[in-house]
Amino acid sequence: MHLRTDSPPRPAGEHAGDSSFSLAMAAEEIVRASPGASIDWQGVSLASHFQPIFNVRRRKCHGFEALVRAVDDEGAVPWEELLARTTMRARVLLDWTCRAMHLRNYARIDPGDCTLCLNVLPEAAARDAGREKEFANLIRYYGLVPKRVCAEILPAACSSEAKLREAVDGYRELGITIAMGAFGTESSNLDRVVALRPDLVKVDFAALAAAMGNERARRVLPGMVSLLREAHVKIAVAGLETRTDAALAVALKADFVQGFFFASPLAALAADAAGEQRLEELT
Repeated sequence: MHLRTDSPPRPAGEHAGDSSFSLAMAAEEIVRASPGASIDWQGVSLASHFQPIFNVRRRKCHGFEALVRAVDDEGAVPWEELLARTTMRARVLLDWTCRAMHLRNYARIDPGDCTLCLNVLPEAAARDAGREKEFANLIRYYGLVPKRVCAEILPAACSSEAKLREAVDGYRELGITIAMGAFGTESSNLDRVVALRPDLVKVDFAALAAAMGNERARRVLPGMVSLLREAHVKIAVAGLETRTDAALAVALKADFVQGFFFASPLAALAADAAGEQRLEELT
Protein backbone atom coordinates (compact mmCIF):
# COMPACT_ATOMS: atom_id res chain seq x y z
CA MET A 1 0.00 0.00 0.00
CA HIS A 2 1.35 3.42 -0.98
CA LEU A 3 -0.85 5.88 0.96
CA ARG A 4 0.81 8.91 2.46
CA THR A 5 -0.29 10.26 5.82
CA ASP A 6 0.20 13.94 5.11
CA SER A 7 -2.27 16.02 3.12
CA PRO A 8 -1.48 17.20 -0.41
CA PRO A 9 -0.88 20.96 -0.75
CA ARG A 10 -4.12 22.71 -1.65
CA PRO A 11 -5.51 26.23 -1.44
CA ALA A 12 -7.93 27.17 1.29
CA GLY A 13 -11.62 27.82 0.76
CA GLU A 14 -15.03 26.87 2.07
CA HIS A 15 -17.53 27.11 -0.77
CA ALA A 16 -17.66 25.32 -4.11
CA GLY A 17 -18.48 28.62 -5.79
CA ASP A 18 -15.38 30.25 -4.33
CA SER A 19 -12.50 30.35 -6.83
CA SER A 20 -10.10 29.45 -4.01
CA PHE A 21 -12.07 26.36 -2.95
CA SER A 22 -10.15 23.12 -3.48
CA LEU A 23 -12.23 20.25 -4.78
CA ALA A 24 -9.24 17.97 -4.26
CA MET A 25 -9.20 18.87 -0.57
CA ALA A 26 -12.95 18.42 -0.16
CA ALA A 27 -12.92 15.06 -1.97
CA GLU A 28 -9.93 13.76 -0.05
CA GLU A 29 -11.56 14.70 3.24
CA ILE A 30 -14.73 12.81 2.30
CA VAL A 31 -12.70 9.74 1.42
CA ARG A 32 -10.54 10.04 4.54
CA ALA A 33 -13.70 10.06 6.69
CA SER A 34 -14.55 6.59 5.34
CA PRO A 35 -11.96 4.11 6.63
CA GLY A 36 -13.27 1.20 4.54
CA ALA A 37 -13.21 0.71 0.79
CA SER A 38 -16.63 2.33 0.28
CA ILE A 39 -17.85 5.84 1.06
CA ASP A 40 -21.26 7.36 1.76
CA TRP A 41 -22.61 9.93 -0.67
CA GLN A 42 -25.95 11.38 0.40
CA GLY A 43 -27.29 8.00 1.54
CA VAL A 44 -25.73 6.05 -1.33
CA SER A 45 -22.78 3.74 -0.74
CA LEU A 46 -20.07 4.16 -3.39
CA ALA A 47 -17.36 1.59 -4.07
CA SER A 48 -14.66 0.97 -6.69
CA HIS A 49 -14.65 -1.88 -9.16
CA PHE A 50 -11.76 -2.33 -11.59
CA GLN A 51 -12.05 -3.81 -15.09
CA PRO A 52 -8.93 -4.84 -17.03
CA ILE A 53 -8.04 -3.22 -20.35
CA PHE A 54 -5.96 -5.39 -22.69
CA ASN A 55 -3.30 -4.34 -25.18
CA VAL A 56 -4.03 -6.30 -28.36
CA ARG A 57 -0.56 -6.16 -29.90
CA ARG A 58 1.20 -7.17 -26.69
CA ARG A 59 -1.61 -9.54 -25.64
CA LYS A 60 -1.21 -8.29 -22.08
CA CYS A 61 -3.22 -6.42 -19.49
CA HIS A 62 -2.48 -2.73 -20.01
CA GLY A 63 -4.37 -1.32 -17.06
CA PHE A 64 -7.67 -1.06 -15.22
CA GLU A 65 -10.67 1.21 -15.59
CA ALA A 66 -12.09 2.31 -12.24
CA LEU A 67 -15.88 2.08 -12.22
CA VAL A 68 -18.29 3.32 -9.57
CA ARG A 69 -20.64 0.82 -7.94
CA ALA A 70 -23.45 2.65 -6.13
CA VAL A 71 -25.96 0.98 -3.79
CA ASP A 72 -28.73 2.35 -1.60
CA ASP A 73 -31.38 0.67 0.57
CA GLU A 74 -33.31 -0.40 -2.52
CA GLY A 75 -30.37 -1.92 -4.39
CA ALA A 76 -27.98 -0.92 -7.14
CA VAL A 77 -28.12 2.69 -8.39
CA PRO A 78 -27.01 3.22 -12.01
CA TRP A 79 -24.47 5.99 -12.54
CA GLU A 80 -26.93 7.99 -14.66
CA GLU A 81 -29.52 7.84 -11.88
CA LEU A 82 -26.95 8.91 -9.30
CA LEU A 83 -26.12 11.94 -11.44
CA ALA A 84 -29.81 12.74 -11.83
CA ARG A 85 -30.17 12.79 -8.04
CA THR A 86 -27.25 15.21 -7.71
CA THR A 87 -27.30 18.94 -8.45
CA MET A 88 -24.95 20.22 -11.14
CA ARG A 89 -22.69 21.94 -8.59
CA ALA A 90 -22.56 18.80 -6.44
CA ARG A 91 -21.77 16.63 -9.48
CA VAL A 92 -18.37 18.27 -9.74
CA LEU A 93 -17.58 17.33 -6.13
CA LEU A 94 -18.99 13.84 -6.75
CA ASP A 95 -16.62 13.47 -9.70
CA TRP A 96 -13.63 14.48 -7.58
CA THR A 97 -14.77 12.26 -4.71
CA CYS A 98 -14.89 9.27 -7.05
CA ARG A 99 -11.41 10.11 -8.35
CA ALA A 100 -10.05 10.19 -4.79
CA MET A 101 -11.89 7.02 -3.78
CA HIS A 102 -10.59 5.10 -6.80
CA LEU A 103 -7.03 6.33 -6.22
CA ARG A 104 -7.22 5.33 -2.53
CA ASN A 105 -8.64 1.89 -3.30
CA TYR A 106 -6.27 1.24 -6.20
CA ALA A 107 -3.26 2.19 -4.08
CA ARG A 108 -4.09 -0.70 -1.75
CA ILE A 109 -3.89 -3.28 -4.56
CA ASP A 110 -1.64 -1.56 -7.10
CA PRO A 111 0.46 -4.11 -9.04
CA GLY A 112 2.92 -1.32 -9.81
CA ASP A 113 3.07 -1.60 -13.59
CA CYS A 114 -0.44 -0.90 -14.92
CA THR A 115 -2.34 2.23 -15.92
CA LEU A 116 -5.31 3.36 -13.86
CA CYS A 117 -8.10 4.86 -15.98
CA LEU A 118 -10.31 7.38 -14.16
CA ASN A 119 -13.57 8.60 -15.66
CA VAL A 120 -13.92 12.39 -15.54
CA LEU A 121 -17.07 14.42 -16.19
CA PRO A 122 -16.38 17.16 -18.75
CA GLU A 123 -17.94 19.79 -16.49
CA ALA A 124 -15.63 18.76 -13.65
CA ALA A 125 -12.62 18.84 -15.96
CA ALA A 126 -13.58 22.33 -17.16
CA ARG A 127 -13.62 23.41 -13.49
CA ASP A 128 -10.01 22.21 -13.29
CA ALA A 129 -8.79 24.66 -15.95
CA GLY A 130 -5.79 26.51 -14.53
CA ARG A 131 -5.72 24.23 -11.48
CA GLU A 132 -4.69 20.95 -13.05
CA LYS A 133 -1.84 20.51 -10.56
CA GLU A 134 -4.41 19.71 -7.87
CA PHE A 135 -5.25 16.55 -9.80
CA ALA A 136 -1.58 15.61 -10.10
CA ASN A 137 -1.07 16.33 -6.38
CA LEU A 138 -3.98 14.04 -5.48
CA ILE A 139 -2.53 11.28 -7.68
CA ARG A 140 0.85 11.59 -5.96
CA TYR A 141 -0.78 11.76 -2.52
CA TYR A 142 -2.13 8.25 -3.08
CA GLY A 143 1.24 6.93 -4.19
CA LEU A 144 0.91 6.94 -7.97
CA VAL A 145 2.54 9.15 -10.59
CA PRO A 146 0.59 11.06 -13.25
CA LYS A 147 2.10 9.09 -16.15
CA ARG A 148 0.41 5.95 -14.80
CA VAL A 149 -3.03 7.59 -14.79
CA CYS A 150 -5.41 8.06 -17.72
CA ALA A 151 -8.19 10.65 -17.54
CA GLU A 152 -11.10 9.38 -19.61
CA ILE A 153 -13.37 12.28 -20.54
CA LEU A 154 -16.95 11.05 -20.46
CA PRO A 155 -19.31 11.86 -23.37
CA ALA A 156 -21.51 14.34 -21.48
CA ALA A 157 -22.02 17.93 -22.61
CA CYS A 158 -19.96 20.74 -21.11
CA SER A 159 -20.77 24.40 -20.49
CA SER A 160 -17.38 25.44 -21.89
CA GLU A 161 -15.55 23.32 -24.43
CA ALA A 162 -12.76 25.91 -24.33
CA LYS A 163 -12.24 25.38 -20.58
CA LEU A 164 -12.42 21.63 -21.10
CA ARG A 165 -9.69 21.87 -23.74
CA GLU A 166 -7.56 24.04 -21.43
CA ALA A 167 -7.87 21.53 -18.60
CA VAL A 168 -7.08 18.57 -20.83
CA ASP A 169 -3.99 20.38 -22.14
CA GLY A 170 -2.96 20.93 -18.52
CA TYR A 171 -3.47 17.27 -17.64
CA ARG A 172 -1.35 16.27 -20.64
CA GLU A 173 1.50 18.62 -19.63
CA LEU A 174 1.56 16.93 -16.22
CA GLY A 175 2.00 13.52 -17.84
CA ILE A 176 -1.58 12.25 -17.54
CA THR A 177 -2.79 10.23 -20.53
CA ILE A 178 -5.98 11.53 -22.17
CA ALA A 179 -8.81 9.32 -23.38
CA MET A 180 -12.31 10.01 -24.65
CA GLY A 181 -15.09 7.60 -23.77
CA ALA A 182 -18.05 6.21 -25.71
CA PHE A 183 -17.26 7.81 -29.06
CA GLY A 184 -20.38 8.41 -31.12
CA THR A 185 -22.66 9.08 -28.15
CA GLU A 186 -23.77 12.42 -26.68
CA SER A 187 -20.94 14.97 -27.06
CA SER A 188 -18.19 12.43 -27.71
CA ASN A 189 -17.83 13.27 -31.37
CA LEU A 190 -15.19 14.07 -33.97
CA ASP A 191 -15.24 17.78 -33.09
CA ARG A 192 -14.24 16.96 -29.53
CA VAL A 193 -11.58 14.52 -30.75
CA VAL A 194 -10.05 17.29 -32.86
CA ALA A 195 -10.25 19.81 -30.00
CA LEU A 196 -8.91 17.60 -27.20
CA ARG A 197 -6.35 15.59 -29.21
CA PRO A 198 -6.72 12.53 -26.96
CA ASP A 199 -4.18 9.74 -26.91
CA LEU A 200 -6.96 7.18 -26.96
CA VAL A 201 -10.62 7.06 -28.00
CA LYS A 202 -12.99 4.38 -26.76
CA VAL A 203 -15.88 2.95 -28.72
CA ASP A 204 -18.41 1.23 -26.46
CA PHE A 205 -19.80 -1.67 -28.48
CA ALA A 206 -22.38 -2.56 -25.83
CA ALA A 207 -23.78 0.98 -25.98
CA LEU A 208 -23.93 0.83 -29.77
CA ALA A 209 -25.67 -2.55 -29.65
CA ALA A 210 -28.20 -1.28 -27.10
CA ALA A 211 -28.99 1.70 -29.34
CA MET A 212 -29.17 -0.04 -32.73
CA GLY A 213 -29.02 -3.80 -32.23
CA ASN A 214 -26.06 -6.16 -32.44
CA GLU A 215 -26.05 -6.71 -36.19
CA ARG A 216 -26.25 -3.05 -37.10
CA ALA A 217 -23.62 -2.21 -34.48
CA ARG A 218 -21.30 -4.76 -36.11
CA ARG A 219 -21.83 -3.09 -39.48
CA VAL A 220 -21.23 0.41 -38.05
CA LEU A 221 -18.12 -0.40 -35.99
CA PRO A 222 -15.66 -0.71 -38.93
CA GLY A 223 -16.60 2.77 -40.17
CA MET A 224 -16.11 4.29 -36.73
CA VAL A 225 -12.73 2.66 -36.34
CA SER A 226 -11.69 3.84 -39.81
CA LEU A 227 -12.76 7.41 -39.00
CA LEU A 228 -10.74 7.40 -35.79
CA ARG A 229 -7.71 6.00 -37.61
CA GLU A 230 -7.79 9.11 -39.80
CA ALA A 231 -7.70 11.21 -36.61
CA HIS A 232 -4.43 9.46 -35.65
CA VAL A 233 -5.54 8.27 -32.22
CA LYS A 234 -5.28 4.89 -30.58
CA ILE A 235 -8.55 2.99 -30.43
CA ALA A 236 -10.07 0.91 -27.66
CA VAL A 237 -13.23 -1.11 -28.18
CA ALA A 238 -15.01 -1.61 -24.87
CA GLY A 239 -18.28 -3.29 -23.98
CA LEU A 240 -17.27 -6.56 -25.63
CA GLU A 241 -19.48 -9.27 -24.19
CA THR A 242 -19.27 -12.12 -26.73
CA ARG A 243 -16.53 -13.92 -28.59
CA THR A 244 -18.01 -12.77 -31.91
CA ASP A 245 -17.82 -9.11 -30.97
CA ALA A 246 -14.35 -9.47 -29.45
CA ALA A 247 -13.12 -11.20 -32.62
CA LEU A 248 -14.48 -8.33 -34.71
CA ALA A 249 -12.63 -5.74 -32.60
CA VAL A 250 -9.39 -7.70 -32.94
CA ALA A 251 -9.92 -8.11 -36.70
CA LEU A 252 -10.37 -4.36 -37.02
CA LYS A 253 -6.95 -3.96 -35.34
CA ALA A 254 -8.17 -2.12 -32.27
CA ASP A 255 -5.26 -1.15 -30.06
CA PHE A 256 -7.05 -2.11 -26.85
CA VAL A 257 -10.06 -4.24 -25.92
CA GLN A 258 -12.20 -4.37 -22.81
CA GLY A 259 -15.41 -6.06 -21.73
CA PHE A 260 -17.08 -8.94 -19.92
CA PHE A 261 -15.80 -11.41 -22.52
CA PHE A 262 -12.29 -10.78 -21.23
CA ALA A 263 -12.89 -9.91 -17.56
CA SER A 264 -15.59 -8.53 -15.29
CA PRO A 265 -15.18 -5.47 -13.06
CA LEU A 266 -14.28 -6.53 -9.53
CA ALA A 267 -13.46 -4.79 -6.25
CA ALA A 268 -10.15 -6.63 -6.24
CA LEU A 269 -7.99 -6.56 -9.35
CA ALA A 270 -9.14 -9.39 -11.59
CA ALA A 271 -6.65 -12.12 -12.41
CA ASP A 272 -5.92 -11.09 -15.98
CA ALA A 273 -4.45 -14.44 -17.11
CA ALA A 274 -7.83 -15.69 -18.36
CA GLY A 275 -8.41 -12.50 -20.34
CA GLU A 276 -4.92 -12.66 -21.81
CA GLN A 277 -5.54 -16.29 -22.80
CA ARG A 278 -8.77 -15.34 -24.57
CA LEU A 279 -6.98 -12.55 -26.40
CA GLU A 280 -4.21 -14.97 -27.37
CA GLU A 281 -6.79 -17.31 -28.86
CA LEU A 282 -8.39 -14.51 -30.90
CA THR A 283 -5.08 -13.25 -32.29
